[in-house]
Amino acid sequence: MPSVNSVRTNRVSSQQVQSNPSSVTVQSGDSLSKIASRLGVSTQALISANSTKYPSLATNPNSIKVGWTLNTPGAAPTQPTQSTTTQGWGPSVGTATVQQTGTTTRPNDFGNKLAAGGAQSVDLRMKQHLEAIEKTGVGVYYGDHSSMKTMTPQERKDWAAANAKPGTTPNTNFKESSCISWAMENVGAAYAAAGKTERWSEIKRIVGSQGSKGTDLAKELQKDGWQAVYWNPDAKKPNDGNAEHSFSAHQVSKGKPYYGIKIDATVQNYRPTEGGGTTQDLSGIDKLSKVPFFFGLAKGGMHTFVGRNGNVNEFHWNHMPDSKTAIEEKPLKDWGWNSGVIMVPPGTWPKE
Repeated sequence: MPSVNSVRTNRVSSQQVQSNPSSVTVQSGDSLSKIASRLGVSTQALISANSTKYPSLATNPNSIKVGWTLNTPGAAPTQPTQSTTTQGWGPSVGTATVQQTGTTTRPNDFGNKLAAGGAQSVDLRMKQHLEAIEKTGVGVYYGDHSSMKTMTPQERKDWAAANAKPGTTPNTNFKESSCISWAMENVGAAYAAAGKTERWSEIKRIVGSQGSKGTDLAKELQKDGWQAVYWNPDAKKPNDGNAEHSFSAHQVSKGKPYYGIKIDATVQNYRPTEGGGTTQDLSGIDKLSKVPFFFGLAKGGMHTFVGRNGNVNEFHWNHMPDSKTAIEEKPLKDWGWNSGVIMVPPGTWPKE
């Protein structure tokens, strides 16, 4: 598996790039693989070229509809004769240009695709779970610390039948999840939307081999140009009395990393503890509200989550499939945890 610092190139002839139309319209009977074959490109390249326009492609390549206009990889008029394409990154994602099938893509395009794909993934998965509950009384996900974990397949079917709405038959192919599994599932969908499935496979392998810790995922994301934002509602006086939060804030203020994660920005003092004397500062929360998707961890990775536009989106590991709050979302400024790091895709953190 290539590392993030390796660059792999595929040759594409200028004649082929010039011969393809700039876009194609989906016809009856078409599939992504058929269209890709006609164009002489890979299916993944076709997904990458269109996942921003049609985000559902990132999680369901079969979602194409008749009449869609798909961009053709390699048909950009600005560089019609580009002979090489870059499928990975150069030594520095933050400064290098990423080239894909004959076009030049700036680094924040990669970040924008990650953000769009991640946000779309959260929407789709929450909707799938809640709509299943609304329809049958039984949803899609269960927590790996719930009683469903130890049930046999037959016991799960019996449980689903007992908890289903009258006259309905719920799907019993439940998905096991947890706070880190939920985060990995959605970040993985973000990488798929950005056309970086190989890199995500590498990240999964590395993080899994080290115990699936949120801090290890954050470090891998940082290699790909994600920015680390330290958050703390009251850097001087945490409302739970735990000195870890004020200590980590002090370390960050001195330029030191948070559990090995180099910090790029901070969101602090947005919810001062009553009587603590801290002046409220909502400037960081305002910036976070403009970030369309992020991954985060609390208290050194004890808890992990994803989020969008200032809201934390978390999975509760002890909930059963009929729980509407198994996946819960609320503003970070009102959230109970007291310090941690949020990783934002490249180029999505608002500038001063």
